[in-house]
Amino acid sequence: MVIIEQLRISDDGKRMYINVHVNNASYFDSRYITSIVIKTASQVSESDISPVSPSGENVYTANYEGNLRRLDLVLQPSDFNLNFAKSDFTSDLFFVYFICGETLPDECTPCALADLTTLGVTFDENILYQKVMGFTKSLADNCNVPVGFTDFILLWNAFKASVETEHYIPAIKYYNMLFDNIGNTKISRGCGCNG
Repeated sequence: MVIIEQLRISDDGKRMYINVHVNNASYFDSRYITSIVIKTASQVSESDISPVSPSGENVYTANYEGNLRRLDLVLQPSDFNLNFAKSDFTSDLFFVYFICGETLPDECTPCALADLTTLGVTFDENILYQKVMGFTKSLADNCNVPVGFTDFILLWNAFKASVETEHYIPAIKYYNMLFDNIGNTKISRGCGCNG
């Protein structure tokens, strides 16, 4: 129902950019964004994911009145509540729920599009870049494949597939596995160049 145009963390990890709008299809004419809820992965349980309904503890909540069909936000850590006592967004996986009131869907609305909540996921992709650059530097300096590089590539693809297919509990597991061992650059084998 809500189309996510942009949901990302800035390169410096200090801002979260959110740009969304309600789908322009005619059966969403009476739907409006009424609230946004943000949780970290540690606050998400399976009941928050399926069916999508944020409950319990969160780090950010905002409620909106009126006929809000578009939402453009730039959030900073200071905008978040006391459950998020950090100076940046660099170490968390965020689940962002966009909620469109409690009105009943139009009778012509396809069942798959009748949900009142849309869920988006974001994290600081700079930590991904730093990890890849660590592996690349080791590869370039030693002409050897770092031990964790292949595992990292497989975990990254598992994480992406989990998010894209809305399997969020495994996505949390893969995210934690990906970024718990930042800087692991043991050497596994030579590439055969330079003797």
